[in-house]
Amino acid sequence: MKNLFSDVDLNHGDVVMVASDVLKVLMHNNKSSSKIDLNLIIDMLLEKISSRGTLLFPTFNWDFCKGKDFNYKKTKSLCGALSNIALRRSDFTRTKNPIYSFAVAGKDKKIVCNMEHMDCFSMDSPFGYLIKNKAKNLFINLHYRFGGFPFVHLVEQELNVNYRYKKYFKSSYIDNLGNKKKATYSMFVRKIHEGVGETFIKEDFDDILRKNNAYKEQTILDNIFDINIINLDKAYQLLKDNFKKDGGIVYSAKL
Repeated sequence: MKNLFSDVDLNHGDVVMVASDVLKVLMHNNKSSSKIDLNLIIDMLLEKISSRGTLLFPTFNWDFCKGKDFNYKKTKSLCGALSNIALRRSDFTRTKNPIYSFAVAGKDKKIVCNMEHMDCFSMDSPFGYLIKNKAKNLFINLHYRFGGFPFVHLVEQELNVNYRYKKYFKSSYIDNLGNKKKATYSMFVRKIHEGVGETFIKEDFDDILRKNNAYKEQTILDNIFDINIINLDKAYQLLKDNFKKDGGIVYSAKL
């Protein structure tokens, strides 16, 4: 089969973070004799960026914040089927944060997976790595404004917005060797007690990204894949600039 991403703006050596919803693929597989293997999607992405590239799938899970154990090997991702498949593959390794972890393969896997960061939204985290390395955020059948764009929280933390604060979470952490210990991690969270809701990005930001050549959209394989790509370093700077001048692109809903 031809690489599904052959005409997508991904290149050898790219750093790529994938956010995905494969429901359309599963519906296609139920109706068609020509099945699309989910593992093959990952293989094609790795082939597209080559061994010089780095591929990351978010494997976030917020149970640690509720006082539940985090098991490095067993705690599942809440970010969809592809991310859980990546966790099971031998060519991927999971990063260490129990809340915002990633499954990583490729050139910089060791660098990313050896990051020690207790602060979820630190620039010393994989999020910071993605921004500093001009990564591309590939969305498959998701829109960044609705599927989640955690980089906005890095901007909020860097600028120390008044509707969020740093909160510390402590629970049990079971590492890759099976050792269990108490661990503490921090996250810049919204002030729920003051009625602060989720952070949202207005649709106007789509046009800002396009004007700055930081956003591309296309559909491939008979509308089975809606593709969006965001250049993360540009998007991060544009969000920060808009915040600083109070442009109103980002807002928090009220509870």
